[in-house]
Amino acid sequence: MMQQRSRPKDGWKLGRDSYTKMITWYADGNIRTWYSLDWRHRYSPARDRQLGMLRHYRRLRQWGRRCTTAVIYDTATGLPLAKYREGEPVSPEEHQHL
Repeated sequence: MMQQRSRPKDGWKLGRDSYTKMITWYADGNIRTWYSLDWRHRYSPARDRQLGMLRHYRRLRQWGRRCTTAVIYDTATGLPLAKYREGEPVSPEEHQHL
């Protein structure tokens, strides 16, 4: 079981405290990085990885068709957790071809 880090005195910050990030590539050439919001509010006592992933999936449902590729990474290890092409999940066999 992973040990939960307590909330910093200045509150949670994107990038520094996010469990995951999602990088999206759009058809018009833009690239955007979205960090997960793993807490309900800035001074929440704890983070929740599932909440952050649910928010990534919600963004994919909303904007998925506009982006050609989206990859969700674990910020601690840098390893990809999930990949999407035009809003649809990509099978693990296709991961090497992105």
